[in-house]
Amino acid sequence: MQNRDVKLLKLDPMDLLAVSHTGPYMKIGDAFYTLAQWLGERKVRTSGSRLVGIYYDDPNSVEESKLRSKAAVQLVHDRDVQVVAPVEKFQLRGGEHAMVLHSGPYQGLQQAWMWLYNEGLKQLGRNADFSVPSFEVYLNTPDEVAPDDLKTELYIPLA
Repeated sequence: MQNRDVKLLKLDPMDLLAVSHTGPYMKIGDAFYTLAQWLGERKVRTSGSRLVGIYYDDPNSVEESKLRSKAAVQLVHDRDVQVVAPVEKFQLRGGEHAMVLHSGPYQGLQQAWMWLYNEGLKQLGRNADFSVPSFEVYLNTPDEVAPDDLKTELYIPLA
């Protein structure tokens, strides 16, 4: 397991465009594909934008087929795009969050999440706010780099 450094950060609210997904978290790529197609059809500029995965449920206590998530993008340009289904406007709340950087393949994300919830929060002496979703920010994608070079920030909102 990689060495992890948990950080306490204060975030501004994030305005996003999102596509909902229900099912295994590792299949959220389907929703990101739908979002990318939708943006492409409307010629929305996405350079410099951030991709965000939003996760509502604990995969250890919710049946895999019922896990709720959203594939989202925080646009830098073209913020006034007219939104129609299956895309929705969505805002992640700001405030204090615990964050850890995961380096490597997405298959290691579940272990990184477990570490953040079990050890990282303990290190900060804080509790998660389970009334709002946790999320991931993808600093690069499998289209850009090899799996071992992927960088993903994991965020837990704090109570």
